[in-house]
Amino acid sequence: MQFTQIPGQQAIKTRLLNACIHGRLPHAILLHGPEGNGALALALAAISYLLCENKTETDACGECDSCSKTKSFVHPDVHFSFPIINSDGTKLSDEFIKEWRKALSANPFMSYEDWMEAIKGKDEQNKQGNITAEECREIIKKLSLKSYEGGKKFMLIWLPEFLGQSGNILLKLLEEPPEETHFLLVAEDINQMLPTIVSRTQLFNIPAFSPETINQYLQKNHDLEEKDALVVSFLSKGNLSLAQHLMHEEDTEYTENMQVWLQYCYARNTLKINEWVNLTATLGREKIKQFLENSLYVFGECLHCRFVENHKPRVPEANKKFVINISKILTEQKIERIYKQINDTIYHIERNANPKISLFNLSLDLRNILLEK
Repeated sequence: MQFTQIPGQQAIKTRLLNACIHGRLPHAILLHGPEGNGALALALAAISYLLCENKTETDACGECDSCSKTKSFVHPDVHFSFPIINSDGTKLSDEFIKEWRKALSANPFMSYEDWMEAIKGKDEQNKQGNITAEECREIIKKLSLKSYEGGKKFMLIWLPEFLGQSGNILLKLLEEPPEETHFLLVAEDINQMLPTIVSRTQLFNIPAFSPETINQYLQKNHDLEEKDALVVSFLSKGNLSLAQHLMHEEDTEYTENMQVWLQYCYARNTLKINEWVNLTATLGREKIKQFLENSLYVFGECLHCRFVENHKPRVPEANKKFVINISKILTEQKIERIYKQINDTIYHIERNANPKISLFNLSLDLRNILLEK
C-alpha cells in the first residue's frame, strides 16, 4: 500500500511521513477514528514506506523487493492480528491469513462487517469476532524472534477493541518492545479499549473522509458517473467502506424504499405498512441500519428544501420530485421529531431489538407525525 493510493487525509500522511523520515515513529501508535476513514490503509502505507529500499520523501517506490512483499501482505517481518470467529478460543489469526490477504487485496478500506462476511460459515452468522488471550501470547512469541530480513519488525493489530481484558497480556511488550519493533494499532472506538493499552501508544486521530474526497475517489477508481458519485458521497457520511457498498446498490433502491414506506404511512394503510415491515426486516440489521441512516439523510434534504432557496435535493434524479413534495408537508418541528424517532430505532436495532417490532413502532410514529395538523 502506498500513501498515494489513499485519498485525502493529507495532514495525517504528512505527520506519518515526517515521523518515518526523521526516525521518530514511536514504537507503538494507535490510529483511531470512525469506520471507513482509511486508518488501516494508512498503517499499511507507513509499514511499506519504512521497509521500502528506494523510498522518496513522499512515498514508497512500490517496485522494490520489499514493496512487492508488503503489497501482497507476505513480508515475513510484517505480522497481523485481527478479530476472528473463535468459539473454543484456540484459533489464531494465522489460520485465517489467506482470507485476510485476499480481503485486503480486494479492499484495504474494508469494514469489520466485510471481514466477518469473508470468514463466517453458515452456522456462524450470529457469532462475533474476538482476539483471544492465546492470540496475545502468540504475538509475544512472534516478536521475541529476530527479524527475518535483519531490519524492522511490525505488528499490526486491527480493531484492538476486540482484545478485551486479554489485552493486559500485551502491556509489558507494548511498553518495552524488542529493538526495531513497531506496533500499529488500528481502532474505531478507543473507548472500548483498555485505558492501559491506549496510554502506552501515541494517538493519531484519523477523521472521516470529506464528501468531496469520496466523490473524486469513486469517479477516479470506480468509474462512477459524477451524479451517482455525488449522491453516494453524501449518503456515506465520510465512510469510504460504506460508499463502496452503496455504489453497487441500485441507483434509487434506498430512497425508493423510503418513498413507498412514507406513502403507506401517510395513507394510514396499516396492512401495507405491516407487509413493508415484514419484507424490510428480512434485510438484516446492517442493511436496516443503512436504510434508516439514508432516511435521515433524505429528511435532511427535505429540511434544506424548506429553508434554502432553490435547493436541489442531492438524491438520485428519479427521487428528487418525491423529496421536494414531501418537504412541503413537513415542518421543522416534524422533521426534528422524525429524526429523534429514527435515531432511537437505530439505537435499538444496534442493540439487538426485534427488527419487526422496532420498524412497526417507528412506522406508526411516523404516520402520526406526518398526519398531524
